[in-house]
Formats: sequence, structure tokens, C-alpha cells
Amino acid sequence: MASTEQLTFAIETFKRIHPVEFQRRFLSQDTRHDGRAFLQFRATHVVKGTIGTAQGSATVRIGNTTVVCGIKAEVSEPDVNTPDQGYLATNVDLSPICSANYRPGAPGDEAQVDSEHIFRLFGEVVDLKQLCIENDQAVWSLSADIVCLKSDGNVLDAAIIALMAAVEDLKLPQASLDPATGVVSADKAIETQLTLRKRLFPATFSLVDDAYLVADADDAEERLTTATLLVVFDDQGHLANVWKRGAGTIDRPTIARCIAEAKNRQNVVSSALE
Repeated sequence: MASTEQLTFAIETFKRIHPVEFQRRFLSQDTRHDGRAFLQFRATHVVKGTIGTAQGSATVRIGNTTVVCGIKAEVSEPDVNTPDQGYLATNVDLSPICSANYRPGAPGDEAQVDSEHIFRLFGEVVDLKQLCIENDQAVWSLSADIVCLKSDGNVLDAAIIALMAAVEDLKLPQASLDPATGVVSADKAIETQLTLRKRLFPATFSLVDDAYLVADADDAEERLTTATLLVVFDDQGHLANVWKRGAGTIDRPTIARCIAEAKNRQNVVSSALE
């Protein structure tokens, strides 16, 4: 027993003192430190309706990474350029609560970039005209707060899946505008769900140590990542988005391989969303 404890202590010490070499020892043997194959994703779990005070919500776990999304709906005036359309705002929150890698205060670059990219992705999912209550008078404004509770790598995939699930869970009360008073009333007894244009299924791949391509990198692997590739398919089997980040180089054959693996990932994510 003592020898086993000593060995475990020695491994953990080596992992902390030489994290890069620790990962390389596994990768050079065609495996990963958690036992997964290079292109194997961690288990994905989705639970909808986890926030009782939100109009739509969901919690997603990918391995140890946990993200919760809540959508609040408020009545607002439409933009003069789009009088028959409502709003969808997305905000990704990466705080010290989820990882020591993040700092308190204003959103960092990663959170802002992720928020913007998710906003653009879901512009193809939600038909904002369905959020119109009265043309040129009143619309629904949806605020989606995507909060990472625990970060152990691949937060972006979890955030996209969480918002997808929360939008599917969204229920809006039937609203009407009184033309005499200009007051909007909502009947909570009658709720409607949005008809979405498509579903999105993300898959992220990372180039670790500039040499090894892995799917769904955890936090330890992300520290050695030189480039990442987000591949998103929709429920029609169409390629919806490819987004490369980082200074590392990902060649065309590797991109094609990632796209093929992301296509296989689609069924898993779809099942988790049911």
C-alpha cells in the first residue's frame, strides 16, 4: 500500500513540476493522460429547464466542464431598421469561480470573442421575426447568459450546446399590445416555443504541442495547444461553421479529418439534446 501511495505521489509531483513533459510521455505512446484515444470525446450530458426563474435554461457537462445557460425575456422597442424583429443577446461568463485561469472584473478577451462568435452562429438558428409582438411597437428581447461553472477544457462546445438546449427549452407567454394605452400584457397560461431554423452540433479539435491532433482537449491539454479548430454541423448535415484559432498551423488534410470526425460527433450531441 505504501509503495502504491508513493508511486501516486511521485506521478502527481512530476505532473505538477513538468506538465509539458508529463503530457508528452503519454502522447508519444499514442494515448492521452486520461486514457482516451486522440479523437475520442468525453461523455456529454444535457439537462434542460434547470433554472426555474428563466424562460429557457439548460446545463451541459462535457467531462468535468460544466456550463449553465439561462435566457430571460423582456419587452422592448424594436430597432427602427428592423421594426418586425426582436433581439437575441449572448454573454459568456468566464470567472475565477470556474477556473483560476480567469481573473475577476470585466470580461476577458476569450469571453468576449466567444460571446461574439456564438451570437453570429445563432443568428442562423433563431428567426428574430418570431419575437415580434406588435410591428414597430413592441418585441421580445432575449438575453442569454452562458455561465461556466467549472472549466476543464472545451468550454466553447459546452457553451454552444447549452445555448442550443436553452433555446429549445424557451417558452414565451402570449403577449399583446393594447393600442389605447400602449401597454403590453402577457398571458402566462398560454406559452409558445420558437420554431428554430436549425440545430447546431459543435466539435472542437486541438493541435497539442504543435504535433498531436486531439478532440475535446481538457484543461491540461489546452495549456499545450497551439491551435484549435471548431467545426459545427447543422441538423441537415450541412457544414455550418469552421473557426480556426491560435498561431499554430493546421493543414488541409487535417482540417478535412476534423470535419469528418465532427460529422460523426453530430449524432452523439443530437441524442444528448433530446
